[in-house]
Parts: sequence; structure tokens; C-alpha cells
Amino acid sequence: MFKKLIKKINENIEDFAKDAMKSQLGQNDPKEPTENYGQGDMQKIFDMGAASAGVKTMNTASEDPNDPLLAPVHGVTIADYAAGASKIGEGCSKDEVCAALGIERPIWDEAETTWNNRMRDDNTYNLVGVYSKYFGQAKEHQKLGNLVASNTPKTNVLTEDSKANLHRLETDKHYFFEIQGALEAAYANGMDGAQWLIDNLGLTVSQVNGAGTKYMNDFSVMAQMMNYQEQKKNEYNDRFAKEQGTGGVVDDIDF
Repeated sequence: MFKKLIKKINENIEDFAKDAMKSQLGQNDPKEPTENYGQGDMQKIFDMGAASAGVKTMNTASEDPNDPLLAPVHGVTIADYAAGASKIGEGCSKDEVCAALGIERPIWDEAETTWNNRMRDDNTYNLVGVYSKYFGQAKEHQKLGNLVASNTPKTNVLTEDSKANLHRLETDKHYFFEIQGALEAAYANGMDGAQWLIDNLGLTVSQVNGAGTKYMNDFSVMAQMMNYQEQKKNEYNDRFAKEQGTGGVVDDIDF
């Protein structure tokens, strides 16, 4: 559900941003953003375009204590839920998350359903933005930050190497978008991209996505790196097509 929301908001907000940029430039056919604005300006234009359509970006999402959509569900805040979802993605069970939070499983199940429904029905995408922020900050959560799954995914990657890979994803945007391109190519060639990450980086999809939240929250970085990601996707597609004996179908897959 969450991935579909992100895809939908990305498809729409870029058009909003372009319209706002056109207005600012006074041009009928504005140049690419990178040719007209610095990174900070580009983010402002993106946020302005979204705001003009009543939509919040991950950069402008806010937490109003009086917003009923942000009210905790039986004590489970959106920060709890986002961090818990991140840990589940790393291999923790829901029961392990519940134990760390000090709640019973039925409470988590109801909170999960409620938060997902709220995000699905929030046409401003504010909740998605807030959720995304806390998802990327899962390791800072007071109760869940240090939670380690009892059954971590099996991998031959050494622990120190997987930690190094995670650090590189967090600090090297080129590496993060390269891996995003590799994942797209893996799935396009009929591979299990999540397993490919575990086998090659020693990391889960949740860990990779969490590491890249700060990049995905910055439209200027996204715009800057999209061509690079596409380039890497094509490179990995060629590699995987040879390894898997597939026909290189990456361009036929709608992500």
C-alpha cells in the first residue's frame, strides 16, 4: 500500500512543480530545473507546486497535535508504527515489535490497519510524509532502535561488510541510486530483488529504503540522480539478462 501511495504522489507532484516553475520563470516551455535553479531553489519550487494543489511533500509534512489523523491508535503513535514497520522489514516479527513496545499483538494489528487506512485516505499525503520521516529514523526510536530480529535473513555477507554497505548507502547518494537501479533491473528479469540485496549486500529492502529516506525527501537530489539511476538500471539489466538468460525486458516493466 505504502509503495503505491509514494508512486502516485511522485507521479502527480512533479507536474505540480513544473507548473509552478513555469509561472516563476514566465516561460511557456521552461528548461529543465537543473538549468535554472540551484538545489535549494529547486526544492522550494517542488514544494510550492505541491502546495498549490493542496498536497504536502515529505519535506513539508507537519505534525499538528490537534490533527485527529495523527492521534495515536491505542497508544501506538505514527512514529511507533513507522519504526515498527521498518523493523519488521528487517526481519523482526510483529510479536517482537509488540514486546519491545510493551503492547499486545491485537493492539498492533488494529494500529496497523488504522494507520494504513488513514494514509490511504489522506489526499494531502501529509501522513505519508510524516510516516516516511519516522521510517527513515527507525534506528533512533527509543524502544525499537536497537531491536534485532531473532531470525535475521540468511546471508554469506560478513556482518562488518553489511554494516559498511549500510553506511555507504546512508552517505553516498550515487551508491543508493545505483542499488535502486539494480533492484528495478533484478525484478524486471524475474529475480527476487529482496533476496539479491540479502545475498550481495547483507541488507533487507527495509534497511536500504530507510537509508535513502533523506535522498527521497529532497526533490533536488531526486531530479539530479534520476538519469544516473536509469543508467545503472540499464547496466544491471544487461548483466542480469546475461546471467539469467532473460531477454532484457526492463524497458517493458512499469514501475
